[in-house]
Amino acid sequence: MTNYVIGYLRRDLSGEAWPQDEARIHAFAAEHGRSVILVYYGDPNRPGGAVINRLMNLAYSEYANEVIAPSTDHFEPGDIPALVKIADVICTDTATRYTIPTADTHVDDSSAIVIGDG
Repeated sequence: MTNYVIGYLRRDLSGEAWPQDEARIHAFAAEHGRSVILVYYGDPNRPGGAVINRLMNLAYSEYANEVIAPSTDHFEPGDIPALVKIADVICTDTATRYTIPTADTHVDDSSAIVIGDG
């Protein structure tokens, strides 16, 4: 079974290295048997919450299991806990995976992140 993933990056954070960041997203996905179905470029000028809401909608509607980003720097505070309700988040710089624990369904957002190898 193929795992579908969405790539996510902010060009304002990647700067001139954004093509390399996007290439790392594709390479990481391929190395782990995943298919990138699209790459979403977050626009920091959109109103508060619009970027993460769009990313969550894309992950949900495209049945993406994971969102791969260059690093946690590409997210605003609170974005990752919100996003892991829809899909796992993996950062290529550390190969860290963020996910909600499946054993405990009574956790609040501040403790819902488990960090482990991707």
